[in-house]
Amino acid sequence: MKKLLMLSTVTGAMLVALTACGGGDEEKRDVVKVWTYPVHGEYEGELKESIAAFEKENPTIKVEYEVLSWAEGLQKFDIALNSGSPPDLYFGRPLGKYKETELLVPIDDKLSIDLSDYDEIALDHMTLEGSMYGLPLYQYLHVWGGNKALLEEYDVDYEKIQAEGWTWDEFYELASIGEQKNDHGDQQYGFVFQGVDEELLDHLARNNGIPYRMTEEGIQWDDDRIVEAMAFIVKLRDEGIMPAETAAIDAAKRQEMYYNYQALFYGRAIPYADAIVQNRNQEIQDGVTEGKELDFVLLPIPHHEGEVEVSQGGAEGYLLFTQNNADDAHIDNSVKVLEHLAGADAIGKTSSALALPIIHKEAADKYELPLSDENRLAAERLASNVLPPNPITSELAAKDDMFKTQVVVPTFQGLISGELTPEEAFEKFKTEAAAAKYQP
Repeated sequence: MKKLLMLSTVTGAMLVALTACGGGDEEKRDVVKVWTYPVHGEYEGELKESIAAFEKENPTIKVEYEVLSWAEGLQKFDIALNSGSPPDLYFGRPLGKYKETELLVPIDDKLSIDLSDYDEIALDHMTLEGSMYGLPLYQYLHVWGGNKALLEEYDVDYEKIQAEGWTWDEFYELASIGEQKNDHGDQQYGFVFQGVDEELLDHLARNNGIPYRMTEEGIQWDDDRIVEAMAFIVKLRDEGIMPAETAAIDAAKRQEMYYNYQALFYGRAIPYADAIVQNRNQEIQDGVTEGKELDFVLLPIPHHEGEVEVSQGGAEGYLLFTQNNADDAHIDNSVKVLEHLAGADAIGKTSSALALPIIHKEAADKYELPLSDENRLAAERLASNVLPPNPITSELAAKDDMFKTQVVVPTFQGLISGELTPEEAFEKFKTEAAAAKYQP
């Protein structure tokens, strides 16, 4: 009996030891934390499967992820970063304020993958002051769009525009045709753009030889070419090509007017508008949605005569951060997760879901975009015209952002609402640009 009791005790001790050992193995798994966003409708499900596959191949690493809301995620991340406890990987783009915390980690010498597989422009947008801080998941693209039925009705050669671009004068001539009453008796416009922000002016400024608002020399929107862009916008409004109430039009109203055949051209759009429109057409056929079917035509932003066409876009992906007490081994494991989450398969699925140009060679061979042939070719051409990120310092980037928020947005609102003339708005830009707080 005593022998049996001793055996039982030893066996129990062994079981405890084994359990402790197993628990120890679990505890030894390095936890890499990922904060991301609902990049597209199926993204979280894809992310969960992707992480499971990664953990199976890397049993010593555990990946914990959290999907933040677009509305509140940025504030939550800023709080975590400023407290010195950011996640290891965060979805976004490198910003000067992140670098200033010294918790954003350069990855130039940490990667084990071949960067030549990635699009160079997309990689450029993950760099800051000469160092790379993350890998891109996709390259976003902001475009203008058109109503295919109306374009064909007015004999607009949109395929030529897609292939070659168009000037302000060419756009103006065609948009003038669209100003009339539509079949329902509603006012139809040649061009509809949201006026609650400064985006239209930014589009035209870039396509009038001013690619960046701020450079190492200071604010560049004190240039006469800004007056030209503002005068062109006012001309479109005053002649009825754009609605007189453009200042009050937001993205939702702009989209509604496009769907209601009240816009020949509209902005801004994204390539995925093609898939969105096709889904809406199906809902109309199924009786789920009321309205008239249409087809989306992807168009470039027009450029001023003699200037180079510039596309509006950039890239977003996963950035590498460190906590105040993180060691090199943990950072190395975080890099492994980074390479996986922004690898060929992830890029292919995301780009396909969002109808964005695929920025990885291997992914481009495996995935297709839900776009018409002409829109796909147009998107690919425009993606090649996206500017590299502004090479200014993080300090100047902060001043540029402040100038945009405090000067550009309210001034443009005054312009588009008719309270300021282009000359008065330009004088405001020049005066504020000379202020000490915006100087390099």
